[in-house]
Formats: sequence, structure tokens, C-alpha cells
Amino acid sequence: MFKLDSLKWWLDPVFAAVVCGTCLAGCDLAPSVLFVADGSPVRLLQLTDAHDGCPAPRRVCFLSTWDGETTRGCWVREAGSVRVSLPHEEQSVPVANFRPTAYAELRRVSLD
Repeated sequence: MFKLDSLKWWLDPVFAAVVCGTCLAGCDLAPSVLFVADGSPVRLLQLTDAHDGCPAPRRVCFLSTWDGETTRGCWVREAGSVRVSLPHEEQSVPVANFRPTAYAELRRVSLD
């Protein structure tokens, strides 16, 4: 018959795989969005706190459109505006156009 000890060698790796899979599924691997600005009725600009691929002090941003297209770029704070560099455009957006996300409020981060 089966003994619990004989199944232990099989259950330990399975349990470990389930625990690791659950932990990885709970992790948010995307940069956290701190601020959002509506560029027009069909465009949304999101500023993150990540530096992935952006030269310091710039950080990662995303420009999303309602058709599902998302463009990745970099942003940096300059005087009263935010300079956004995207692959095919560069623009300056006033700081007043941005609103903080719940994550930014939790971290007590501001653009001021």
C-alpha cells in the first residue's frame, strides 16, 4: 500500500512549484504608473517610476490610445512641464494636466 512518506519525494517539488507559481502570478512585473494625463479624448499618457532603457534622470512613460496601441517612451520633469520623448514625437505637457494615481498617493509622490 501507499505510505505518506513514499509520496513525500513527489509532493515536495509539486508544492514548491505551486507556491513559486502563485508568488510569480502575484508579482506586478510592469512599471507602476504614478501619474496620468488625458491628451485628448482618445489618448492617455502614463508616467511610471521605472528607468528601464531610459537614460537617467528620465523614466519610462506609455502613450495609450483607445484603439489599443501603446507606445513606450521616456519622460523627465522640466520647470513647469514634463518633457515626453516618444519614438516619433517629442512634446512638453504642463504639470497641471497630470493627476496622481492611487499608487502615487500611497507613496506620497508628486510632480511638484
